[in-house]
Amino acid sequence: MIEIQISNDVQAWLPRELPSLENASVRHSWSAHAFAVDSHECLAVIERNSGYVMLFFDLNKRDYQNFSRVWQLRLLTEAIAVADLQDEEIDALKQNMLADFQNVLVTDGVNHPVAPQLDKLKNLVQVMAKREGKVPSKQMDEFRWGVILNDYAQRQNGLSPYQKMQSQWQAMAATAQFHQVSAQSSSTKLLH
Repeated sequence: MIEIQISNDVQAWLPRELPSLENASVRHSWSAHAFAVDSHECLAVIERNSGYVMLFFDLNKRDYQNFSRVWQLRLLTEAIAVADLQDEEIDALKQNMLADFQNVLVTDGVNHPVAPQLDKLKNLVQVMAKREGKVPSKQMDEFRWGVILNDYAQRQNGLSPYQKMQSQWQAMAATAQFHQVSAQSSSTKLLH
């Protein structure tokens, strides 16, 4: 299960989604935070363990109403791009992530400290907007900004958030691929 914790500054009409929590364990925890960049709204979604940031600018009401789906598609796209995998590994990663996407829990309140990281992020986004004279209007540009921010962010243990998520997504692909090969080997043995 994936959890997205919504901070108080995120749009009030973002729907809360409460899937069945029976036998659920949160595998990935993210938090969503909104702030203004000039006259534009930026939604920053931050992965708890790595500090990896995804940026969304000027989402409309429909985007917010379908936010878990909008976010899932972006996450899958970014994971594939960042992980830098071979085709069969990409398929394994997709299957693994789509299984995780079966339950997305969107809740009120952020239960871990993000203030220092968020303040730094806001400042960096403001600097980038000033330097480029605009904010991204396309997903590809949002992703590009995210790559810059994630690679530039403070490194812990020598790794940037970008590198941490890259390693995590590569490991997910390898695990899923291993399970696929194991399953194929088991079924082949039964047939012979």
